[in-house]
Amino acid sequence: MNYLAMTKKLRRKCRVIGNGPSAVTGQSEEYQRLLDWINEAWLFIQRKHEDWRFMRASASCATVQAQATYSPTVDFGLTDFGYWALDVAAGDTFRNYVTAVGPQSEIFMPVIDYDRWRDTYLYGATRYAYSRPIEIALAPDNSLAVGMIPVAGYTLIGDYYRIPTELVDAGDVPVMPEQYHWAIIYKAMMFYGASESAPEVYDDGEAEFKKIMAVLERNELRRFTLGGSLA
Repeated sequence: MNYLAMTKKLRRKCRVIGNGPSAVTGQSEEYQRLLDWINEAWLFIQRKHEDWRFMRASASCATVQAQATYSPTVDFGLTDFGYWALDVAAGDTFRNYVTAVGPQSEIFMPVIDYDRWRDTYLYGATRYAYSRPIEIALAPDNSLAVGMIPVAGYTLIGDYYRIPTELVDAGDVPVMPEQYHWAIIYKAMMFYGASESAPEVYDDGEAEFKKIMAVLERNELRRFTLGGSLA
């Protein structure tokens, strides 16, 4: 469902008089509140967990001769960057390939600690030994530090998590899987019920919101498996 469609469903669930809104701008005060509550509900869900699967995306950029670090905004061109899907314990999302050859030349880039990267690749003559990068680290400014310091001709590719974003245009669709879009509407009902002193609307919204969120969290959060017995 898009932004406008969800707001219309919210109007019907809250029994607000009329058949709008017809757009997301230039609306009556009452319709504008409905639009705002849908937006607020969507932001609430995005912020509830920072590692939602639906908030994860891929990005790539080309290496530059002698450039050691790569910014998510400048080099990768990301406008919705939150943080990299990268950690020292289990960071296997990043890899690189020879641009002219393509992904069949791809290799994984193990994650190392930034201090180790700095002391290994920015030390003495090694900082001028340009070659194919084989390891990666997270720099303090959230750029990616690669080692060896690369030559041009490679493509870096990996995953990141988006920042929460607002719905702006009538046709905007949340990146969350569509079967869970009703969670946005039910959470917005809670906002409506609290604001308009309508406890029956709040309670209905809360009950259904909890049901959908339980399924959403089960399916869209990272699953952890327990190791075997140490005995």
